[in-house]
Amino acid sequence: MSLFRRGKKQSSKHTLQEQNRRKEERKNLLSVSRDFFMQEAYKSLRTNVNFSLAGDLNRTMVISVTSALQGEGKSFTATNLAISYAQADQKVLLMDCDLRRPKIHTLLQLQNELGLSNVLMDLTLLPSAIVPSGISGLDVLTSGTVPPNPSELLDSSRMEQLLCQVQEQYDCVILDTPPVNMVTDSAVLASKVEGVLFVVRVGVSQRPAVLQAVDQLLYGRGKVLGFVLNGVDLSKPYYGYNRYGYGRYYGRYGGYGYRSAEQERPPSGGSVPPSP
Repeated sequence: MSLFRRGKKQSSKHTLQEQNRRKEERKNLLSVSRDFFMQEAYKSLRTNVNFSLAGDLNRTMVISVTSALQGEGKSFTATNLAISYAQADQKVLLMDCDLRRPKIHTLLQLQNELGLSNVLMDLTLLPSAIVPSGISGLDVLTSGTVPPNPSELLDSSRMEQLLCQVQEQYDCVILDTPPVNMVTDSAVLASKVEGVLFVVRVGVSQRPAVLQAVDQLLYGRGKVLGFVLNGVDLSKPYYGYNRYGYGRYYGRYGGYGYRSAEQERPPSGGSVPPSP
């Protein structure tokens, strides 16, 4: 009985921490009143993504945002990037493709009774499943009911049909996808989008986990656009984490963001969005 109580107490503590973190992230969502440096960081990130996908400017951009493991800030980054595109007068759709542990609806305080999983069972539900975010230019397709077979749904022909439909309606489509090392969903979606943004977090991300995750994305025929270094304390001169500098990821796979102090060359000119 004591073991059961201890486990329940630990679970409650974890839930409370998650709730507090989500509240903190909501406070840090982009708005016209947000910190100047955060605004500029996401503008720079947006610009770098545009350069990475330079090609047919009339084609709708479809990208996914992921990370190696949980707690690295991918949903927060995906949401703020979507807001940044909306602020640039783009018509944007943010899709929560994390069908197991969705977070977009909690960040934007939306209902999640009807969403992506429901649409993938019946595409005629799409118009009623897409909801306004409350931010001008940004619509959201939440995750919907938790299904028993997320990977199969995301790898289905209906998912491809869905992406084709939303590309006709929006200038930019951003997919928040699950951590790569946890489930196969992100690798499945990697080949269906134009590129993948990979989020790493200071003090949390581990180099071996990141390398393994990126290898999985490449094996799934995905194009890794670059890395977003999240949770940086700008008062510190060194932007590495857990003994592994960001520049070492850059050197192997390319990307953008600040390089670590041990690298000889200067930063590549990208952005480092701070996160709570």
